Amino acid sequence: MKKFVVLLCALVMCVMCTACDLFDSSSKSKDKRGDLGKLTALTPYGSTVITGIQLEHQAMWRDDPEIEEIVQKHGFSDTSEYYEFELNEWLEVYIKASTRDTFTCYVVKYDEKKDYKTITEDEIKHSCVFKGLEDQYPDEKNYGDMGGLCVDKQKGGATGIYAVVIFRFGKPEAMIKIRIVPSTAPSASAVQKELEKQKKQ
Repeated sequence: MKKFVVLLCALVMCVMCTACDLFDSSSKSKDKRGDLGKLTALTPYGSTVITGIQLEHQAMWRDDPEIEEIVQKHGFSDTSEYYEFELNEWLEVYIKASTRDTFTCYVVKYDEKKDYKTITEDEIKHSCVFKGLEDQYPDEKNYGDMGGLCVDKQKGGATGIYAVVIFRFGKPEAMIKIRIVPSTAPSASAVQKELEKQKKQ
């Protein structure tokens, strides 16, 4: 009987240790993310008409889920499932809003010293790496699609933390921070070699 109790206690301790490791690893992944991919309201009253956001990879050389799968699995909230994109990769922005207003998005190198709540559209136009989606309505037929954005190396983009700043009526409405990492896109010569290889087969 004592052996049974000892074995049972050992089993319970193993299960508890495993559970602790699981919780620990999830908190580590949250620490890695920090506030990346989280929607931050920039309005003076501390809230935003944007009720949910998702970002989608557009790189042809990556095998990432399409928006249908992302929404089905994660839905819309104030946190995008994806927040890390490659240099020169297009990313698609999808938003849900409680109004039928238009929005304009800018991608800027994130500066922690800057107060994005007071930034003007003129200021951001001069510092943005990419201005896109000007006065766009979220496409309700396509999950609130707003169009694509890119941190392009040829336009001064580099790796690091960026902010997608969303304006409404010429005022900052919200922003979402993303991480830009080096591109894994194959070179033109690598693509050419692969095409030649496929022709020979």
